[in-house]
Amino acid sequence: MPSPAHTPVHPPPPAGPVVPGTRLRPAAVFLALATVVALAAGWPLVARALPDEEGVRAGARLTIGPEGAGRVVLRVRGGGWELSRSASDPDSGYLLSRAGVRVRASRVDLLTTEAAGRLWPGLRDVLRASDAGSRLGAPERTRTAEGRPGRTGSAEQGGRAGRAFAFAAPGEDFAVTVVVLGGRGAEREALRDGYALARSARFEGGPA
Repeated sequence: MPSPAHTPVHPPPPAGPVVPGTRLRPAAVFLALATVVALAAGWPLVARALPDEEGVRAGARLTIGPEGAGRVVLRVRGGGWELSRSASDPDSGYLLSRAGVRVRASRVDLLTTEAAGRLWPGLRDVLRASDAGSRLGAPERTRTAEGRPGRTGSAEQGGRAGRAFAFAAPGEDFAVTVVVLGGRGAEREALRDGYALARSARFEGGPA
């Protein structure tokens, strides 16, 4: 398997999130996902202890997923992005920023095929767990650049606004969520490139 776009940070952030089966409500499922709850905050205590920002070139390949499991690959669109080393881990996800825009991409394990239908309400609960004023709009249909169907909708958190995306792998055993948020004065081009990064999602491994 190709390596991630950068060397993993040690010690790594919390392990990748897991979406339990259909008996659990979305709120209970996603409140337990420490990795995804870090959408806005990252891991601030670790961030203060380590050199954090690392430049990421346009076209860089970001691979998310542990060895022996299905992985999702994202392509960085546009130049000038910086990756937060303390809030990124190749097994679970990445946090990038550029010109007032922040992108959080997270891999989510799905233990049942029905769990794929809970991605959107679960993501809404996660955003609200870290910021009660967060909002996630009604989901609309969208597709990746390769045609994989998914959902997208408006998103607001911590004074930032943008869009969120959710795509399940073909076998619906794992998924990727990408939240792209821009603060006041954020560059529109950076937002567009963030959305393009989300739609670049491509899945490797796992059931066909």
